[in-house]
Amino acid sequence: MGLPPDDFDRDPIASLNRLRREYGDVFAFAAGKVLVARPVWAHWALARTNRETVVDAPPLPPRLQRRPLIRGRVERWMAARRTAQWHRLGRDIAERTAPFIRERLGDFLDAAGDRPARLPDCERAALLAADRVFVHDMDDRLRARLFPAARLMLDEGAATVMLPPWMSLRTRRRLHANDLWIEALTAHVARRRAERREDDPAADMLDLLADARDEDGPVFDDLEIAQTLSINLGNLYAVGGSGLGWLLAAHAAHDTSRPAGTDRAAWTSAVVKETLRYYPAVSLTSRSLVEDADFGDVTVPAGTSLFVSPLMLHTDARWWREDPARFDPARWLADDVHDQHAYLPYGSGPRVCTGVHIANAVLENAADLLADRTVSTRPGPPRREWSAVTRPRHFRATVSADA
Repeated sequence: MGLPPDDFDRDPIASLNRLRREYGDVFAFAAGKVLVARPVWAHWALARTNRETVVDAPPLPPRLQRRPLIRGRVERWMAARRTAQWHRLGRDIAERTAPFIRERLGDFLDAAGDRPARLPDCERAALLAADRVFVHDMDDRLRARLFPAARLMLDEGAATVMLPPWMSLRTRRRLHANDLWIEALTAHVARRRAERREDDPAADMLDLLADARDEDGPVFDDLEIAQTLSINLGNLYAVGGSGLGWLLAAHAAHDTSRPAGTDRAAWTSAVVKETLRYYPAVSLTSRSLVEDADFGDVTVPAGTSLFVSPLMLHTDARWWREDPARFDPARWLADDVHDQHAYLPYGSGPRVCTGVHIANAVLENAADLLADRTVSTRPGPPRREWSAVTRPRHFRATVSADA
């Protein structure tokens, strides 16, 4: 009937790995859905986004289609992103705000010593630590609009069955919360733009988007800036929060003590890289082929949803110098760790995650703080909750300062 295998919902990556061993590195696992399992093919699918492939997103509900969402204007958004040099400035802004990020994360970890932290606590902590990178004057009033919209989005993404909006109370609640959030953020963007002087340096992503110009004037209107910020803040909440949860889970489940003679900063970076490898927040992503594409001796027709799994690449022994089944931060202290493109925690190509530097700033500061703390979670290895964002299941962590 063109459906995925029976065990797909229970553990999609185990199911896909079984099919890969049986059929090779390119195979269909459902009608119109093909997975590629070689690093160079995965990189091609992601790097050619907006050319030979496009983002494979589900249709928007009609209520949201009435708004000019940024993903409907991909070319202008990509041009503005290059013009604004967001990746360079994002790194600079993340470095400038690092002391604040560290302070907020320290408060979160101290609180987890008195009351166990759950996943929503990690999501809020990630947002509170770094939201000023995107909106430097984010206040509690705006956050009060964002939190329910982001929470409901995650809940809806975890649903096994997706109902049409008119049938789903959850979807109607999410749409209402999203409307309130976007209206408040659009008004904030309008006020900031009205007060902004031409020679003011960019303080955050909002400023970069407001400053973007082409021959016709400003590239984005207030609503489009708000929608773009919403996407990034939502990712910080969902993906960043999941990453923080996995970092705590990894500290509880694995030995992350620093080897003697190893530089502290280098070890902190290694722990974060290994956590992102072993527990990527996005385990499966897809693109839609614009035209026929050849992968080895297999031709995949245009219109097919082409899937890539970072988790499969991260744990495939063919692409790694040391056993990838073992959680081992020390692998990242070597010069040659893996084949090219085998490590994709933030994607690849022109649509690589805009929050790379911010996510690393959050996780590296948290990992450095955890070096002097002990984390306790539920007994046994962490288990995955499969959804659009892969999160630790039944997560609860207690953090105590070492003597």
